[in-house]
Amino acid sequence: MVALVNWLAVLAGPVIAKPFQQQQAVLGPSQDIQLRDIHIGDINFIHTTDTHGWLGSHFSQENYDADWGDFVSFVDILRQTMSQLSRDVIVIDTGDKRDGNGLSDATWPPGLRSSKIFNMLDYDLLTLGNHELYTAESAILEYRGTSQSAKFKDKYVCSNVEFIEDDGERVPFGNKYITFETPIQKQRVLALSFLFSFQRANNRAIVTPPLEEIMEKGWFQNMVETNKEEDIDLIVVFGHLPATDPTEREMHKIHALIRKCYPNTVIQYFGGHTHIRDFVQLDSKSTCLQSGRFAETIGFLSINMTSAMDAENPIFTRRYIDFNKESFKHHLSKITNDTNVPSSTKKGGSISRLVEDLRLELNLNQKLGNIPQTYYVSTRPLDSDENIYHLITHKVLPNLIPSKNYEPSMSRFILINTGSVRYDLYKGPFTKDTEYIVMPFNNDWHFITVPLVVASRIESYLNKGPVIASLGIPSSSHHKQRVGIFQKCPFINDPNLNEGYTTEDDFGCHGDDTPHNSQREFDIPNVVQCKEVKMSNEEKPDPMKMVHVIFYTFMELDILNAANSIINNLDLRMENLTTNDCSHYGGDSTKKLLRDYFAQF
Repeated sequence: MVALVNWLAVLAGPVIAKPFQQQQAVLGPSQDIQLRDIHIGDINFIHTTDTHGWLGSHFSQENYDADWGDFVSFVDILRQTMSQLSRDVIVIDTGDKRDGNGLSDATWPPGLRSSKIFNMLDYDLLTLGNHELYTAESAILEYRGTSQSAKFKDKYVCSNVEFIEDDGERVPFGNKYITFETPIQKQRVLALSFLFSFQRANNRAIVTPPLEEIMEKGWFQNMVETNKEEDIDLIVVFGHLPATDPTEREMHKIHALIRKCYPNTVIQYFGGHTHIRDFVQLDSKSTCLQSGRFAETIGFLSINMTSAMDAENPIFTRRYIDFNKESFKHHLSKITNDTNVPSSTKKGGSISRLVEDLRLELNLNQKLGNIPQTYYVSTRPLDSDENIYHLITHKVLPNLIPSKNYEPSMSRFILINTGSVRYDLYKGPFTKDTEYIVMPFNNDWHFITVPLVVASRIESYLNKGPVIASLGIPSSSHHKQRVGIFQKCPFINDPNLNEGYTTEDDFGCHGDDTPHNSQREFDIPNVVQCKEVKMSNEEKPDPMKMVHVIFYTFMELDILNAANSIINNLDLRMENLTTNDCSHYGGDSTKKLLRDYFAQF
């Protein structure tokens, strides 16, 4: 251990002072709270997912005060420590690295500068998410800048996505699969990766549904034939799809197909996309870990499987590590048995400086207004003055002014999908970065003109249907742990704890490394609306009076489907609406309206 401590002292570099001052923290760990330790196994995994550009810390939440340089330091020291202890470490990311923070989104294309910083971490396995595929520019950047880079070409796996070259040729976005041997334990690993059945990819990428890819493409059968079960110790399936998915269950279906070919092999999954902490046991030799979002969480998983007993009954452990410096230091101290272990390296310090320099260059600290109170996405009810959707529908959207004078006396319903809102809005300065964090996307407004009896039912119709896809997160899973699963863990309300994640998963209620008070979660609908019904002298509005329904162009097909279904259900004498009935409304985006609202404070 002395040799290890001496080595760490050489590795550690100077701590870089950061010029940007943090806002007063809303949440933070108590110094007296005992953290839950990680448990070291034969093979150990560090997992990130859905970082969405959050490389520069959460300035309003001390729970997540580490930046990417701090994380790189943690990984490098942990990896070297594990090597000293003769244990393997595999570091994995499962995609969505842009859209959600100014560090990625204040450039074009999003991720142009942040991707280079992200890639400074020495990942062993990585892949893409749907946010790498919304625009052609993003797909090209991801493919040429990461997938085909010299550093990651042999580590980037994407089994069911193809990239379209300039000449139209379809090529795999990454390796269909890879095999490798772990450096310490010499475990033979087969790795695959899948993106969920994403159907909104740009014209430079093609996504094949995972089950179709496995069953209909010849490479999978060739892989099985050339990698016999007796030659493989561990299969790693990592990808951008949920661990818990009551509707599609793609992860479980993939597992069933792979298990047929490898009935006795340990299979470890890593998921993403729904932005929750989650852990699922698929069978006695297979689990899946999903590690949150927005650089709030590091997932840690270990497997004991090298002894004869463990090979038949492998032991899995998991831990969700809060993305803060105290957690990093605590876990390094426990592993090295040295409370003075350095938690920063020269490389990590230089990356922290790069992050801060990029913040300053992009002017993300520019103050645009002031937020007088905190507004929450899902931990306050929709009718609460502290709910962000209540703020938007009652204070922000009424300020939407069309680019032309579209009959100002006409009633209107303005609808937005809740997934377009990305994060809680914390009390303090409203900065340029705040825009990207809370509502990163610009939007155009379209409208249709329909009878009031139709318009008044569209919100309810859409909220009874499937989740409206968006460039944001699935609204039904924001902050929620184990969506659709009956809660078994107790609600924690301890005066010595602060609010934070209290995760329930298949291994129980104590997966989080930091104990927190529970946060109450309220259901969030698919859409919310601002309703402005203008009355004349009559006591009740005429249900057949024509009104405007205004919406994001992104929602156009959903709105038309709802309106036509309502028209048909009411047996109204109207033709079905088409895109030809949708007109440009104009006006500022919700993002701009939100900025203007807080500029007054």
